[in-house]
Amino acid sequence: MSQVVTFVVCYARSVAASSSARTQGPLVWNRKTADGGGDWYDVEAGGSEGAENERTPLLLLSGRGRNAQLSERHPVSKQRRNQEPNKVHPVALLLMLALLAILMLGIVIGAYLLVLQIDRPWPVSHPFFLVERPAWWYHSKELQTAALDRAAIKDVIVLHTHTGSCFGEQECLRFLQQTEDRSWAERNDHIPYNFLIGGDGNTYEARGWKYQHGFHDLPGKNSTLVVGMIGDFSQRHPTDMQYAELKAFLTESIRRLSLSPHYKLRGIVNGTQPTEDATTLYHQLQRWPHWGGLVPV
Repeated sequence: MSQVVTFVVCYARSVAASSSARTQGPLVWNRKTADGGGDWYDVEAGGSEGAENERTPLLLLSGRGRNAQLSERHPVSKQRRNQEPNKVHPVALLLMLALLAILMLGIVIGAYLLVLQIDRPWPVSHPFFLVERPAWWYHSKELQTAALDRAAIKDVIVLHTHTGSCFGEQECLRFLQQTEDRSWAERNDHIPYNFLIGGDGNTYEARGWKYQHGFHDLPGKNSTLVVGMIGDFSQRHPTDMQYAELKAFLTESIRRLSLSPHYKLRGIVNGTQPTEDATTLYHQLQRWPHWGGLVPV
């Protein structure tokens, strides 16, 4: 009888211990179904990773693991996210193009206003006709004389040649050749004028915009252009074509950046030989814009 009681007590204790372990909580024990089996095991004592994830799916799932699972589920979304930083939004692109267009428009308007501020002498309807030096130059060597600083040119001295006039291109070309020969014979130097304007309405290049004038008694060799009106204008006026060509020459010089827009137009007065002054020529020029008076020589 005592043996039966002892067996019953031991069995009750083992059943109680087993029940206590199983009733500690639902997270301690988990069921794993493998090959249709139904074994119980302790997940804290070395259970599988799958059991851990089933037990605590939110706590054990790290950020990297979550991204990996999302990437596996949505591979296209991951590829789009990787490409999005390199894309330019269409609205942003349109705004950039609009700002660029506004900037270019501002530059164009600024350049146009700057051109309008250039102090031009007058609107010129007469076209500019230039006959360059090679048309009459017969020397084997190029013109060799002191260079002219075009950026410093601020004066234009107009005088007459005090000779006969020319009214055709060939006649005016011969006049330049004769003036060159006479200059070499008298002063051993090239033709002294920068430009000459004939009665045919053409401008003939002598020393041009590149070289200083050759008059020793005129001021400002490095800041002055000397223009000769072919003819004697102490008693008579130049032709209308000569006046119109002189206006066109001044405008063309400004356009070529070879004359300051704020230039001064001057004449000369000879104190020793006043009969050689271009008195009639200056009567007209004194009414022109930029007139700066007479220079005594």
